Formats: sequence, structure tokens, C-alpha cells
Amino acid sequence: MRKKNEIDLLRFYGGDIREKTEEGIMIVSGDVMADELWGDAEAYRTLNALLFDGYENEKERIYKEGHRLNPAFIERIEEPLKIYRDVFSLMCRKNRVEEPVRVKRVDRKASLYAYENGYTGSFVSCTKGNYQDDFSNKNQVILLEVDILPGIPYADFQKIVTSSEYSNYDEKEILLPPFLPLEIKQVSLNKKETKMLRDMNGNAPVGKYFLKLGKFPDYRQEIRASKEELKERVQKGSMLAASELQKMNNGQWEEDYSKYVGWKQDLHAYLKLVYSDMCYGEKTDGQ
Repeated sequence: MRKKNEIDLLRFYGGDIREKTEEGIMIVSGDVMADELWGDAEAYRTLNALLFDGYENEKERIYKEGHRLNPAFIERIEEPLKIYRDVFSLMCRKNRVEEPVRVKRVDRKASLYAYENGYTGSFVSCTKGNYQDDFSNKNQVILLEVDILPGIPYADFQKIVTSSEYSNYDEKEILLPPFLPLEIKQVSLNKKETKMLRDMNGNAPVGKYFLKLGKFPDYRQEIRASKEELKERVQKGSMLAASELQKMNNGQWEEDYSKYVGWKQDLHAYLKLVYSDMCYGEKTDGQ
């Protein structure tokens, strides 16, 4: 399996597990298919769930929607950390919007708690096109409209990869980063929107919301632990956290998952510091 660059990792997040040969042909190699992590074409489910607070998002995805999340992403935490870092790096370097862009998303009602707390809880995939029923197979869906203003880091897949390089190119996908501040306002669904989509239970969307995004914060002003300390805690706690996620896959919802939640809090704090350094420059002694 060849070394993956930033664009490879962005494509992987988007569900394309193919690799490019020396001849420029996109293939799914046997090495990839045999790999528990890199062969996961739905990696975004686990990558996103790990970025939400608590474990309600895991419960929603596993218990209510019937998906299994992948403990390999915790057991092999260095590889997801590289995905998180490199995708955000692409957003910062290549795709700061110059003119306001409005995008759309079909989301689950359970994600509202993150938005109502005033920030994106994970990477947020939107489209420059219309609402797509391919993404409505969720429990109780809501519709989102999002304004991306100048200065907001984001990734426009169609500006980064070609249609031959990315299997989901036609989705017109825009990816927003986690931990981004926002304002949320509920707006009315029109008649067309109540009829155009159905959730996994055959029900119409339960609401529509408008998100206005803010500038990425410098989280170094509020997080006192060092990156090194937080990364060490994430590494040391990874095997226990992976075991806890597997218990959720097995339906053991009566367990106490406070240690898993604490591990995720350390992961979030570490990534916030990493992202702040990318946005504002590495701090040096005396700063």
C-alpha cells in the first residue's frame, strides 16, 4: 500500500478507497481491501462520531440506524490523527472562500445538540447542489442551509480532485471543519421540501435550519494542557476506548462509558490545538 498524501486522505474521507497506479489508473488494491482501516469505504461514519461530544452520536448511528463503527480507527489512532490533520491542512491552504457560498445538507435531528452548542461537532459534508435523498437514510432528518463566508476554511472536492480521481465527484461536495463556531436559526420548510425527502422510517424532514459560520477560534487561549500531554493521553487510552466502542457495536448500552467520553475529550482538545497552530502559527517559547 503506497503512502497517502493529503488529497488521498480527503478522497478516503469522502468514501473513495481507490489508489492511483503509476499509470494514473484508479484501482482498489488487494492490500487496501485486506486492511481493516483503509478498506473501510464508510470511514467517515467513525471519523465523525469520534469528534462529537459524549456518545449519543454513536448510539444514534449504531442502535437507531443499524451501522457499526470501526474500532480500528481508535486502535490505530496515529493514522486517523494524520487524516484529521491533513484534511484540515488542505482546507486552510487551498480553499478559503473569496465570495460567500451557500451550501445544503441533510442531517439527523440528533446532531442538533452540537449545532445548538454553537459549533460544528465534526467534519460537515454539504453540497453546492440540491438536497440529496441519498443522504436521508437517517433517523429523523433535518435540512440545513449554510453560508460560508470569506476566511472560513473548507474543502471543495471539485476544485481539488477530478471526476476520474474521485468516485463521488457528482455530489458537488463541500467539506467544513469540526470545532467551527456558528449561529443557528430555525426557518420554515416549504411544501416542496416536505415532500422531496424521506428519512429511514419514511417520514418527512422534521425541521430546517440556517447556519452562519464564524472564524476558526484560537483554542490555545482556553486549553491549558499541552499538545504533547494530550496526545500522550490519547495514545495511552486508545485500546480501552476501542474496546468500549466495540461494546457499543455489540449493543451493551447499559455500560458506563465515562472513560470513553473522557478519551474523546482529550482527542478533541488535542485536535483543537493542532488546528489552532495551523490557523495562527506554531507558538514558540516566550509567546
